[in-house]
Amino acid sequence: MKVVQRALEAGPVSQDELITSLHQAGIRVDVGVLWETCRIHGLADLRGDLWVPRGWAAAVNERCEAAGSASAGVLGPGLPAQRTKAGPPTQDRVARRADAQVQRLADSVGLGTPEPVPPVGPVPAGWNEVARGASRALADELAKVTSRRTETDVPLMDGQETGQTATRRLVRFEAQSEIGTAEGTSGLLIVQDLQIEVEVISVFGAVVTLSLPSDAPVTREATLRLDMSWLLSAQSRRLWELIDGGPGFDAAAALTAVTPEKPAATPTSPPAEVRLGSGEVERLNEGQRRAVELALTHGVTWLWGPPGTGKTTTISALVAALAARGKRVLLAAPTNAALDVAVTSLFDRAPQLAENGAVVRLGQPTDKLLNHPAGGTVLVDVVAAQRGAVLAAERVDVGQRLQQARHDLAELRRVKGPLTDEQQQRRSELESKAAELASLAEGLDRLLLQFRRKICREATVVAATAHQTVLDTLKELTFDVVVLDEASMTTAVLAMLVAGTGHGHTVIAGDFRQLPPVAVADTPAAREWLHKGPFEKAGVARAVIKEGHLPDRLAALTAQYRMRPAIGHVVSTAFYRESPLITDDTVLVRERRSRIRWASGELVALDTSRLAARTARRQGSTSRYNLMHAQVIAALLGSATTLTRDLAMITPFTAQARLLESLLIDFGLDGWASSTVHRFQGGERDIVVYDTVDTGRGVAKLHSWFTDLDPDSTGTRLLNVAASRAKDHLVVVGAFDQLHRTGSSADPLWRFFAHLLDQAVHLSWQEAVDLSDGTTEHVPSTEVLPRLREDIANATAVDMWLPSAPLVGLPKLLPALRSLPAAHGEIQSNTIWVEPDGDGYLPAEALHARREGVNIRPCTPILESSAVVGDIVWSAGASLLGSDPGVVLRTESPGFADLVRRTQRRRRSAAVPGTGQLGDECGRCQRMLVRLELPRRGAPDVRYECLSCDGSLRRGRRL
Repeated sequence: MKVVQRALEAGPVSQDELITSLHQAGIRVDVGVLWETCRIHGLADLRGDLWVPRGWAAAVNERCEAAGSASAGVLGPGLPAQRTKAGPPTQDRVARRADAQVQRLADSVGLGTPEPVPPVGPVPAGWNEVARGASRALADELAKVTSRRTETDVPLMDGQETGQTATRRLVRFEAQSEIGTAEGTSGLLIVQDLQIEVEVISVFGAVVTLSLPSDAPVTREATLRLDMSWLLSAQSRRLWELIDGGPGFDAAAALTAVTPEKPAATPTSPPAEVRLGSGEVERLNEGQRRAVELALTHGVTWLWGPPGTGKTTTISALVAALAARGKRVLLAAPTNAALDVAVTSLFDRAPQLAENGAVVRLGQPTDKLLNHPAGGTVLVDVVAAQRGAVLAAERVDVGQRLQQARHDLAELRRVKGPLTDEQQQRRSELESKAAELASLAEGLDRLLLQFRRKICREATVVAATAHQTVLDTLKELTFDVVVLDEASMTTAVLAMLVAGTGHGHTVIAGDFRQLPPVAVADTPAAREWLHKGPFEKAGVARAVIKEGHLPDRLAALTAQYRMRPAIGHVVSTAFYRESPLITDDTVLVRERRSRIRWASGELVALDTSRLAARTARRQGSTSRYNLMHAQVIAALLGSATTLTRDLAMITPFTAQARLLESLLIDFGLDGWASSTVHRFQGGERDIVVYDTVDTGRGVAKLHSWFTDLDPDSTGTRLLNVAASRAKDHLVVVGAFDQLHRTGSSADPLWRFFAHLLDQAVHLSWQEAVDLSDGTTEHVPSTEVLPRLREDIANATAVDMWLPSAPLVGLPKLLPALRSLPAAHGEIQSNTIWVEPDGDGYLPAEALHARREGVNIRPCTPILESSAVVGDIVWSAGASLLGSDPGVVLRTESPGFADLVRRTQRRRRSAAVPGTGQLGDECGRCQRMLVRLELPRRGAPDVRYECLSCDGSLRRGRRL
């Protein structure tokens, strides 16, 4: 705080200058931490790119100069004015030359005149208070996200470039911890002090591919930050800018989108009816047509589109009708994937909109859009390059020259000893050149930004993710109509900011019975603004669920075209009783494209209750997985044929989704997928295998997703989304004795499982394994040790995880374990993790094995009971090497074994050795130090101590 205060003593400074001051003082911070510090402690406000001290005011002539510079030359309203400092004459000449060149380029592409200033929209009473409340929620979320960075930052290794385009390069890394995010997510790549905006292109097992700017460095090691604090900061900054209203923002429209409608004192007349033309109703059913006609009228229209009811079709018809009526439309969605589904549908319905820049798409598109004939031609950067070819080419050239100048300077810095006069002269020339090129690049970037804004102003439809509305390209641009798709996944505060870009004609589409926004803060403000979407914040969901009536401006779609009758019935009965879904007749005659032996009914219940499968967590983290469930599903996949064309495995937990994804390496066909429920919202497959994971064993307490019976709970929504992805066959894998224990017909979760178990074809885990081609097999207890010895004899590495029990089978494996290859440096070829008793004593068999040279490592708790032996995965309901291991499964799959090993291995943490490393002994009692994995407040906490000595000290302190 003191460093920030000193830096701000003389008045406003730029963000880069403030961060540099902190770095010079030995303090490493990023933008999110800096913003949070200044905001919470009232030090300064961020205005544009300047940190302005609280209570500071510029002299009158300075304010006039600032106002003048913001409206002159290539800088238009809504773009931050550059702060210039007095400097040496040489620096001034450099800046003037760069400015002159930028201005000439601006004139050449028609940007010589100032950007038009939009008027300040209406500011109703109460707006200031609402904006402050939403800002508090963002501040709470930012504080929570920042405090969790050590848990969520993902270390990356082995970076390798795999491809490059004109503007982007693809780099593949191996992630060293869990990446709990979807493809298409934006983030920051931290390379030393450099922060690079990236997008997650794919996550396959532990391998992540990122899209970086083409001029970003390729590095072997980096850190991936996915906490989105920069987006939270951008939203908060925008709210504070608009606290009293602002140009291009309609606070009244923003408020209407998140405020419950008050009953009118006198009955109001219905909106003027709008009729669609004959061509506009093509491929629309009666409900969709009425929804479009309602949404064409001014005001807020709520479009409730349950799964398979054609919400995307309805939106594309609406946007096409609005464009035909001369309206400028903002089409927004929370993710790139959801946005591109809508844009692709729009092009299929109205291909003429793909011409002449009528539709412009901001941000990074998905393959779905790029594979469409019109997909690449509507990207704003492509349009900008086509229309401003000279400008774009100049920026590329300047960037390359600047990179070379910096490279040459770096070479001079590596010279040992003092520089010669000639080298000093060369250094001065390079520094001047780099300064001029950097100034020119900065000016060109501002010019390109204004050019993108000009393209967006001239477009009929602008398609962008919701957060783009608070960033520079769309900031202060206004639209006649705002359409927000997948609004149930959008926070109320962001939906409010999106709606404010219009004039009150707003369409909010989604399904409040599907997944809500994701937030980590649990303060009252965060629960009100971030855990709720606009349907909840505006009281629409409550009117339907609690009060049992549909608001006048709510259009509910009911005819569903995705799910076969049995699937549609269980989904409708469990989750849509207020507005039941009706299966369209076309579904009944639809051809079944995918076939497999075990999908003998539209609903299949695969009960694992008698399997006694264990649920575990990855190294003390919160994401759960279940090896035996994955092995049973591997058996199902092993019986697939080429007729099994379209299949998805989905689960609520990221760790399990990664395990299932690894099975695709050996069994997957084109059209197969594995995903979390969150990532798969909006998707569909012929066959869906839903793995519930939780069994009440290992991780003994079921997740609240399966115990919270509130109709609006996250668990209810997850189950709804999962089940409604299936078109022809839904297979639910679960321990139903645990999942369907409590509840009543009033609870959606209970209703779903009751109807599923009543109507489904039942499949036991034994039948599933018997269907396999031998990939997964049930090993009788009498054959476990002989088969294990045989597998170990053919392997080069063995890892085992054995929960508390007498390890009677371990001595019989010692000859095979001793025959494994010798240690490679400090890395052992075997690690046997064993759970000690409460005082730190190991089973006698484990101590004997340690004396025989086996790498025995104590750990508590051990929730798994498994082994990875080469390319083979073993798992058991009880201790694998105990006297009664219970059900034992064996799966041979290289990809699966590799990811199980990565998932279950214990990583080195500070002074705590991990898998493959030898343990240590206590210096006082010579017992082995124990690795403790005891989550605290939901976060992993890994320690290393002697349970006897350190435990006695803790007990003594308590006494």
